[in-house]
Amino acid sequence: MINSTLFPDVQLPAAERARGPFAAVAIERSLDKILDYEVPQGLIDSLRVGQRVRVPLGRNNRPEHGYIIAIGPTSDYPRIKPILAIDDQRILIPPKMMELACWMARYYCTPLGSVIDSILPSAVKKKIGLGWTHHVRLGKSPEEIQAILEKTRAPKRRAILARLLQIKPGESAELIRIASEAGTRAATVRKLVKLGLITITAEPDFNLPPAYYPKCGPEEAPPKLNEDQVDVLNELSPRIAGGEFSVNLLHGVTGSGKTEIYLRCIKQAVEMGRRAIVLVPEIALTPQTVRRFTARFDRVAVLHSGLPASARHRFWHQISEGKADVVVGARSAVFAPMPNLGIIVVDEEHEGSYKQDLAPRYHARDVAIKRGQLESVPVLLGSATPSLESWWNVKKGSGFGVGGSGQEHGHASTAAHATQSQPTLSHATPYHLLSLPNRVRNLAMPQIELLDMKQEIFVNRRKGVHLISRRLEHMLRVTFDAGQQAILLLNRRGYSNFVYCPSCTHLVQCRFCDATLTYHRSATAKARGGSFDEGLHTGQLHCHYCLGVNPLPPACPDCGKKLSLFGLGTQRVEEELARKFPNVHYARVDSDTMRNAGDYEKILSRFAKGEIQVMLGTQMIAKGLDYPNVTLVGVISGDTALALPDFRAAERTFQLITQVAGRAGRGDKPGRVILQTFIPDDPTIAAALRQDFVGFASSELKSRQEVGLPPITRMVRIILRDEDLAKLHEKSEKVAAAFAGQIDAEKSNVKLKGPMPCAINRIAGYHRAQILLFAPTAPPLQRLLAGVRAQKGILSSDRIAVDVDPVSLL
Repeated sequence: MINSTLFPDVQLPAAERARGPFAAVAIERSLDKILDYEVPQGLIDSLRVGQRVRVPLGRNNRPEHGYIIAIGPTSDYPRIKPILAIDDQRILIPPKMMELACWMARYYCTPLGSVIDSILPSAVKKKIGLGWTHHVRLGKSPEEIQAILEKTRAPKRRAILARLLQIKPGESAELIRIASEAGTRAATVRKLVKLGLITITAEPDFNLPPAYYPKCGPEEAPPKLNEDQVDVLNELSPRIAGGEFSVNLLHGVTGSGKTEIYLRCIKQAVEMGRRAIVLVPEIALTPQTVRRFTARFDRVAVLHSGLPASARHRFWHQISEGKADVVVGARSAVFAPMPNLGIIVVDEEHEGSYKQDLAPRYHARDVAIKRGQLESVPVLLGSATPSLESWWNVKKGSGFGVGGSGQEHGHASTAAHATQSQPTLSHATPYHLLSLPNRVRNLAMPQIELLDMKQEIFVNRRKGVHLISRRLEHMLRVTFDAGQQAILLLNRRGYSNFVYCPSCTHLVQCRFCDATLTYHRSATAKARGGSFDEGLHTGQLHCHYCLGVNPLPPACPDCGKKLSLFGLGTQRVEEELARKFPNVHYARVDSDTMRNAGDYEKILSRFAKGEIQVMLGTQMIAKGLDYPNVTLVGVISGDTALALPDFRAAERTFQLITQVAGRAGRGDKPGRVILQTFIPDDPTIAAALRQDFVGFASSELKSRQEVGLPPITRMVRIILRDEDLAKLHEKSEKVAAAFAGQIDAEKSNVKLKGPMPCAINRIAGYHRAQILLFAPTAPPLQRLLAGVRAQKGILSSDRIAVDVDPVSLL
């Protein structure tokens, strides 16, 4: 009999149990239970664990899709509905991936069906992009075909039979190709089917046109490694060869050759007959990374949400069939169905974009670590500014991403779970620190110059609004005169981040959110080159939370006086750049101008060719770019994120400044960074000025230890929302009481804070509250979540979200 691993069920006497076989099915919808279904006689031989099926659900027996979790001989339920059909004969979720999905369902407190639904690309489930080709196979032995050829007098049939003799037994050839090579038509070839000489079958064609692979120039010899790189490779090589799980944090300064380490490690794995997954934080970075890998490896596949559906399906199928040695992609590529995996690489592992903001709210870095544990392969995390979680794990030698154990959450299926092995979680994950402290070719780190904007405004007394200081303006002119390029960073899009009435102090806010509206100037105003006042009413007010768009009021809605634009954004810097450097070619790179990865790739291509002299943008340009002619980086405002109500604000600020500073001086010419700030004495700014990650991490970890914040502790954030504020208070108090009761019952060391308002109280018309849970390690939190979930205290809903290991508190 198959026992539950989720919740205990009442066991029926053996005589009353139905006889199977039965299948445990995880419904694709957000149904927090696994259901038993009878396997019809016609499906017994073809049904497999990991397949997608159609099953009846509810009183109306409406067809729903689900996934076979396990198959067993008995069920504890006397009346079981039969499976309707197998939707896809392929095993879409291999055994190791099924284990990973079960772990994610437990750890991230999400229904298993929803987890599997997020693992599989929609194009695969819908079978989008399947091309079909007709393949010919011999119906008789080559000797028999030869005998028939000798007796045949018809020239076309002789030509076809001669071509058929080139097909080896068990192999096939395309029908169109055979007809072409025989100088006849496909219809003539088909006539041989009636004679029993051949068989013709329609088979899916998953080949991709070359256009999907980024072009690369002639293959260059790999660069010579420096001593630091050799030491790192010597340490990594035995772990790759040994085929054992380990987590390796590669801390290398910008320009230290981390990508070359990735390439050498993957080459070693491929030469051993194994394969690799490479994760990058942004879709926009994927083409650049793919180009570097296609220069070294012949079989490279790409997986990310920016691909057309047909291409994504075809890449996925190539990967599952073992026709790709390297998979490069963004967050979702961690689920690539790669057989015989040898290594997983997570580039820029500190990036917050690895965290999914919808259920399941997984972190791709931590899922990669867990998958590495299940597959027994090394995981390589790389960054110039590692996350404090990874840094803490290295120092303590225990795993962050795979912590926590416990039973599966959700309602138990009484079928088939005993045959499913459940993943166990190690509390002593082997973490190793690898260091690349110097740039390749002994290149110098860029010189960083701090510029106090308060002095720029109040001492130099420049008239008007100047986001580009005198010093940065001068260095830009010097850079352009020398034929070199520059990058300007401002991590805030739009023109100004709030609209204000100086007469009555009214702030223009979003009607649906407790947030100010950001003014975005239209493209036509920029093209006209009008004055500041002329351009005021040529744009719109945008809410960056609910994505609402409103016209700019002609006057203050409270007092009728003139409104003023305050704050800064990339559009405002762009306007100033065009005014001060009218003959310079520039490009603005933010989410307003870059609609897709293709737009980003075009801009980078023009920048690489020197057609663009300065690139202005948000954090999109702060990482992954390697252009030797960039000698100047200007940070317009280094402190924009420091005031955010999030304990990770300092960490993100340090990472962003350090990363963008590393874009300068990567060629033979020295680099310079101008860092503009209003708070030059802030410790985070001072650490970024020194490029001192170790010192910053030590100080920041000490501060967090004093107040008990991650990564010293583990956190779960529960966000509740409702349009009715009174109902929200009632619901949040009820959920908090459920957790408090469970903590008392278990005598757990979990600390509960809240319910309390979120930093942004209302978004898109919904009031928001949060409950925070803290514990020294993950297991107590997992047991607490499992207990409350078992009592249906946190049912899956769009009104409640459980965020395990949150990366943002906004």
